[in-house]
Amino acid sequence: MLLTIDNRQSTIINRISRYSLYALLIFTPLARASVQPWAITIIHMLTLIALTAFLLEKTMAWDWKWIKTPLDKPFIVLTVLCLLSSIFSLHRATSQWSMILLLNYLVIFYLTIHTFRTRTQIRKLVYFIIGMAAFLSIFGLFKYFGSNPFSWWEYTDISQSPYRLSATFGNPDHLAGYMEMTLPLVLGLFLLGFERGKKFFLIYLAFLLLTALILSLSRGSWFASITGLALMAAFLLFDRYFKRKKLVLSIIGITLAAAFIVLSTTPVVERILTLTERDPEANLSCRLTAWGGAVRMIENHPVLGTGPGTFAFAYTKFQPPGLSKHYTMAHNDYLHFVSEVGLPLIAIIMWMILSLYRKGFRKLKNPSRLVRGITLGAMSGITAIVVHSVGDFNLHIPCNAILFTVLAAITTSPIPKNS
Repeated sequence: MLLTIDNRQSTIINRISRYSLYALLIFTPLARASVQPWAITIIHMLTLIALTAFLLEKTMAWDWKWIKTPLDKPFIVLTVLCLLSSIFSLHRATSQWSMILLLNYLVIFYLTIHTFRTRTQIRKLVYFIIGMAAFLSIFGLFKYFGSNPFSWWEYTDISQSPYRLSATFGNPDHLAGYMEMTLPLVLGLFLLGFERGKKFFLIYLAFLLLTALILSLSRGSWFASITGLALMAAFLLFDRYFKRKKLVLSIIGITLAAAFIVLSTTPVVERILTLTERDPEANLSCRLTAWGGAVRMIENHPVLGTGPGTFAFAYTKFQPPGLSKHYTMAHNDYLHFVSEVGLPLIAIIMWMILSLYRKGFRKLKNPSRLVRGITLGAMSGITAIVVHSVGDFNLHIPCNAILFTVLAAITTSPIPKNS
């Protein structure tokens, strides 16, 4: 009887960890992508609740078995490098808060690995992510066509273009980053892990997310999405065990046709070519100029950078003339991170990327269609955001960074159990 009670208690505590992670996935996109300090505080609180429940469960069962991942070693090296950079930071208080946020992401990664271990749990997690993306798409379309039922998602402190779909996000490009990570999950389930009764619903969801992605008018996201989906298509077309190659080609053709129809039936198409001319931060010439300043910043602090989170403070000295406003972001995640932490970060990033894809491609050999579909979808979403980060700062947006972290955990986690 005592064992039964202990198992029941352990199950309840385990659910607290999982539900806290679900709460993060709900809260972060709804709270304006969680870019404000109060939202980041709530992220810390929810993560702390999940971590406390996880540690309590491990203590009660006295089961401290560690699930290894290929990212363990690069994460350790990354943490050490960031700690050293924080010690010599130009603004230590800011670097300390940035370190806390980094540790938060690492906790979320390992909590996802340790608490979503069965196929049922992984499937529910993916359904949850797709469900949030569907809500954002539907609400975004209502808001886009002037029928916003929720006034608190009208942001008066920032100017939002009425010709770009942004949903609950403050920046349409960052909503596009969220969609480009989620759309491949839908297609992965449809192509490899779907149940026959759900295939038409998945097709509907795919078109819904694709419409939101297109109407965000994020050209960087369009290119990134094409790259991510090209990885998915290439794998399926060259996989000798995948028999629906004509279906993949049909989906590619239908997707291109749908994209053309959506664009051609909106008044936004006339503004696409002039969009960057009206927005100095989006202008390619301005971004190249800004990147030049970031490069000079790296040249002056090559070993440990200026300190995590200090770009906005340090860049003032290096910002080239001719830019109309002060850049608080490099609009290139890689230059941004390297300028703050130092050149050794380049090797760590390459290490992490290679380790993640090596593990992901190994999992794609698994006989389970569900495992292959979710893994391929997560890898394709990661590919899209990695490409998009060359020209934007999606990984500095907590909502997208957390989703990226969860997708990385899904990709590098062990093969889930059947139950």
